[in-house]
Amino acid sequence: MSFLALSDGTRIEAPKPLARGLRGLRRRSRPLFRKRKGSRNHRQASLRRAKLHRRIKNIRRDFLHKITTALAKTQSAIGGEDLSGKALARGRLSRSVADVGWGMFRRMLEYKGQWYGARLILAPRDFPSTPLGSRCGHRNGRLPLSQRVFRCAACGLEMDRDLHAAIHLRLYGLAALNGPTGSSPGGDAGRGVPSRSKTGWGAPDPSGGGTAFGSRKPEVAGHGFRPVE
Repeated sequence: MSFLALSDGTRIEAPKPLARGLRGLRRRSRPLFRKRKGSRNHRQASLRRAKLHRRIKNIRRDFLHKITTALAKTQSAIGGEDLSGKALARGRLSRSVADVGWGMFRRMLEYKGQWYGARLILAPRDFPSTPLGSRCGHRNGRLPLSQRVFRCAACGLEMDRDLHAAIHLRLYGLAALNGPTGSSPGGDAGRGVPSRSKTGWGAPDPSGGGTAFGSRKPEVAGHGFRPVE
């Protein structure tokens, strides 16, 4: 799967160095159990494994630095999801989550956004970026991870689920920027921001959604991104 899905349809692939180097790590770990701890041979075997760990870490950090720098330099606003990396790391995708470094990606994007003037706007964790229809605002049912295409039961919209979520996040960010109160990142006080009620999230406010969501002025141009499950 892709590392990121952007609202313009771009998908960014992560190198996944741990997955590629896992066989080598296992091969370099086996001799450690056959050598006496503290011996010269044990130290050499441990050093060979540590070098591979360092290479995996460097590949991951290099990829994350390049992609976050490119986003922060080319976009004045970036919309995303406030995902819980710790919660994802406890699931069946724990190794994949650790391999791509989502937590490090967000930290880099935050401080590089401050360096280059790109505003990061994160939708709250309960924001239904996947089930909420981007065309009609209908709240669809929960989509299992195996279902990669979003289908709206109300208007019939069909779209890749990650692209659909990224478009939602871009609209959320643009609406937050264009809000009459100048709402803070992640806030939902601006025009066109999907509203949250006692029953959950609803469709964008029709009184302001057209102008807020459709704007492509340079000062609010940006991407919505979504880390792919």
